[in-house]
Amino acid sequence: MPGLPNLWSLCNLQGSPYFQTTLGAASPRYPLSLFVGRAQELHQLLRTIGGSTRSRQAVGGAPGIGKTTLVQAAKGEALTAGYWTTDEVVPLYPSDTTESVLGRILGAVYDAIVTARPTAQGSPALQQAQQMVRAYRVQGGGANVSLLGVGAGMSQSQTAVTPPGVLLLDGPGVLRDLLTFVQEAGGAGVVVHLNNLENLSENDTQNAAEVLRSLRDPVLLQDGLHVILVGTGDAVTQVVQRYPQVRTVVSSPLLLGPLAPTEVQELLAARYRYLVLDPLRPPIPPVVPNAVETLYALFHGDLRGLLKALEDGATALLGVAQSEAPPALDLAALRPVLQARYAAQLAATAGDKRADLLQRWAEAGVESQRTQAELMHLWKARQPTTSLHLKALIEDGYVEALPRRGGEAIDYRLTGVSQLVFG
Repeated sequence: MPGLPNLWSLCNLQGSPYFQTTLGAASPRYPLSLFVGRAQELHQLLRTIGGSTRSRQAVGGAPGIGKTTLVQAAKGEALTAGYWTTDEVVPLYPSDTTESVLGRILGAVYDAIVTARPTAQGSPALQQAQQMVRAYRVQGGGANVSLLGVGAGMSQSQTAVTPPGVLLLDGPGVLRDLLTFVQEAGGAGVVVHLNNLENLSENDTQNAAEVLRSLRDPVLLQDGLHVILVGTGDAVTQVVQRYPQVRTVVSSPLLLGPLAPTEVQELLAARYRYLVLDPLRPPIPPVVPNAVETLYALFHGDLRGLLKALEDGATALLGVAQSEAPPALDLAALRPVLQARYAAQLAATAGDKRADLLQRWAEAGVESQRTQAELMHLWKARQPTTSLHLKALIEDGYVEALPRRGGEAIDYRLTGVSQLVFG
């Protein structure tokens, strides 16, 4: 049976170079060797880890700017240097308790150990941790993790659920035994990635700060543990700065700005080379560089949003009018396709009312930044209604909040998707 056509082969590519999957050694198609840029930030993360027996760092930045990929690259370098870690991300959720976050951290350390030393599961420290981790995962819904070394999973049906509070009582001691095992086995330490702060509200970040304050002494200050906390700049700053007990043990947040346009072009060039179909022929960039640069400016450094737009446009246009390798797509070809696609998406997700609100904003200035008070006036709506509309439009990807400047009101702006629809 013949295979389905691969449109990317028209550009001498095996697949889409605009994938949004986070790089990681567990993905054979998208390895960490494709990481481009952020050399200074990567060095800072690694220098902090290597300069202490324990560390706590924070990485902040706008959604889609490359925070997770940077931390994945740091974990990959640390792994090469003798630290133990996995691709696993420890998420933070709005309803989290100290116990639930402790359970995930303990599970991440356990997974890192069994990845580095699969034959060590018979040791007393790992047997005790295994029982506790499995019991926690039954209570919390279980987990299957993608590892930097091998694949592993935890069954939800192999053990009974432990009574509430046991994890808080015994978990720090079990974690200490695991970290001691790492040291005795020759490991330099364990690197754990705490993520998901960009999806938490202001009230949720306060809860996250309280959880981290509770975990400071029993968990975060243990020798051999290196924690990297990741989220938006505002969320990370609020969590780190809210309580002195957290602020004094976490390094000042490393706040990421957008990649330079030249770095974006280097990133895409690396992907083209990696995905080349016939190595005897050069790959053809599906989209011309100046169109990439113009779209990147619309997305204000949101690399994930840019890549999705490039993939959406190229997928719709490649091979439509010709069977031979097409010329690279320019902005004149891409813009109407993306505009129609995202306008239909907007109508389906936001509805007529919120689409009309975005239209009014765009007519008043598609690049303009607005506070909530200014949007109340523009939309002729009360504060609670404006707040609800803003929250929904941010969640759906049509509006983004800018980093807070001191005590000033938060500014909002239209995302690249909205600018493509209304620009």
